[in-house]
Amino acid sequence: MRTDPTAQAHRVSRRHLMQAAGLVAGSLHAPWLLAASAAGAASWQLGQRIELPPLPLLGGSVQTFAKPTQDVVIVEFWHTQCPFCARQNPVLNAFYKQHRSKGLQVYAVHIDNKDPQAVQRYVDAHGYVFTVGLANAPWQALFKQRKGLPQLFLMDRKGILKRIELGEMFADDLDELSQLL
Repeated sequence: MRTDPTAQAHRVSRRHLMQAAGLVAGSLHAPWLLAASAAGAASWQLGQRIELPPLPLLGGSVQTFAKPTQDVVIVEFWHTQCPFCARQNPVLNAFYKQHRSKGLQVYAVHIDNKDPQAVQRYVDAHGYVFTVGLANAPWQALFKQRKGLPQLFLMDRKGILKRIELGEMFADDLDELSQLL
């Protein structure tokens, strides 16, 4: 069933209702939400071509983004102790499994790089198949530009930032992103 684009513009998602009620990560005070503006970091803005810094991955390798991939890229900032991330990540994982054959890449950047083994155990226990990185200084600076977790950024096949989502996303919210694949 196709949805009328005009009607979709007026649709209110469960996430938006929860944000209005103050029940989504960006509206609450918790240790994993303490982020301030990052001085000196280039801020990601909608419509801007994004240059991603090298990302240290679980297991010790580094993902470089020097060349455009021609894939749609989702970058998510998250933490193992964030309850909103714990609910969103299984949905994001299912979305990735469903759409990776269409040229989707997901990089879940864990904001705390102090215990990579604990992050690896968490990822393994939850069966995540998307790529997991550990935030070093450049990634921490990008994360700290906005408050709250999870944070999700979607870049199109040309590397242009098309969506910024702060707070927990639900399956219907991610389904909307599939239109950009």
